[in-house]
Formats: sequence, C-alpha cells, structure tokens
Amino acid sequence: MLPPKSILIIIALLILATYAAWKDYLINDRQQDSVNISNFPQKIGPWVSEDIPLSKADLDILGTKNVFIRKYRKPDGAVIYLYIVYSQNDRKVLHPPEICYTGSGITILENLTDRIVLNDHQDTFIDTRRLLLDNNNSRQVAFYWYKTGRVFTSNYWKQQMSTVLNNLSGTRSGSALIRVSVDIAHNDQEKAVKEGRGFIILIAPDLFRYLP
Repeated sequence: MLPPKSILIIIALLILATYAAWKDYLINDRQQDSVNISNFPQKIGPWVSEDIPLSKADLDILGTKNVFIRKYRKPDGAVIYLYIVYSQNDRKVLHPPEICYTGSGITILENLTDRIVLNDHQDTFIDTRRLLLDNNNSRQVAFYWYKTGRVFTSNYWKQQMSTVLNNLSGTRSGSALIRVSVDIAHNDQEKAVKEGRGFIILIAPDLFRYLP
C-alpha cells in the first residue's frame, strides 16, 4: 500500500493535469471554425434548395454564424427544411430544440425515439428524436440528433459529455445539431414521416463529409 504522502502527491498531479486539460479546452473553445458548413450540398438527389436567412438576433443567441436553414424541394412539390448548426470548438452553441419550440409558442404533441437504419444490414443507423409539432393548427414532423466526431446521438447530455471527454483526452471533435422538418399536408402524418426518414438516409454520407 502506498504511503499517505505518495497518495497526496498522486492526487495533486491528477488535479494539475485536469486543470491544464480544462484550461486548454476553454482556450480552444474560443477559436474560430476552419470548416464552413454552408458548403453542404444545395442539391441532394432530386432535392434542390434555397437558403432561408437567419436574423442577427438568431445568430447572437446561437453564438455562431456556422449555421444554416435550407428549404429543399423535389420536382413533385415535396418540401423539407434542413437546419444545421456546427462548431469545431464550442459545444455551447448547441441547444435542445424543444426549448426553442416551446419558447416560440409551438406545442409538442409527441416526442419519440426514431431509429433511422442506413443500410440493408441494419448495423448502421441514426437514433433521432422525432417530434410532432402544432403551431396554430399547422402541424409538422421534425427529426433531430447530434453529431460529435463520427458519433450520432439523440441525447443532448450524452453529446455534451462526449465532447468534453474527447477534448480532455486530446481528441478534439466538432459538434453539430441536425434537424429535418416536414410540413404535414392533408393530415397525412405517415407520409411526412416517410419523407423525412428518406431524406435523412439520403444526406447521411454528406454529414460525415461536410461535418468532421
């Protein structure tokens, strides 16, 4: 068994190492991103998009300009909205969408876990939160999830902890919130869910390519 003096020295060294890593993490949090997510494809398969401008107030709340909202449209008239906010260094730019929805007067009628399988073997997937939203009798289905490095999760706290642990271990990784929203037309919620899930499968490869 180690003598008490040696144990105290080990504890002190651990505290110093943790402090140094945490200080480095806070300093790096202030660095600017070298990745510009506006390079994300504006045309994906049959979908063609247009950017929806964000107000200065929205950007100030987010604390980053590395964000976009796009309206993707298919030739058959189907419309999907894609929202992505990203930071290479600052995990604090990400917020659970439920907070924004309820704060703007939108009612969340359902909040479910929805696993989107990306291949035939069912061993590659994205776990999302799927929300049913009501805004003055106009309804929408929204999927959202987080990306940290190469890991997807729908759990905000898991994403935050994963980012902190990666940074403290020296493996710095970017963080992103991805949200896909589909308006429900003619009360056909099932069709909106199917359209959203198909779009997520379509954009998955680009999430790795443009959100490192």
